[in-house]
Amino acid sequence: MSNSATSLKLGTLGGTLAAAFPSLQRDTLLEAVVLAGIGACVSFVVSLFLKVLFKCFKKWFLKRSDPN
Repeated sequence: MSNSATSLKLGTLGGTLAAAFPSLQRDTLLEAVVLAGIGACVSFVVSLFLKVLFKCFKKWFLKRSDPN
């Protein structure tokens, strides 16, 4: 990646953060962090549940299709 492309990306990121930072409020930021944490935990638990569910379904399906 060229130096000008990197500096353009960093400049854009810095400008975006500089424009957004004054409008952030502590309560809103804390709420967003808590909700993001809850969302990540729920996503993880659901993915584990689906993994177990598909594993059980696969065993059931293979057992059902077994001719013995």
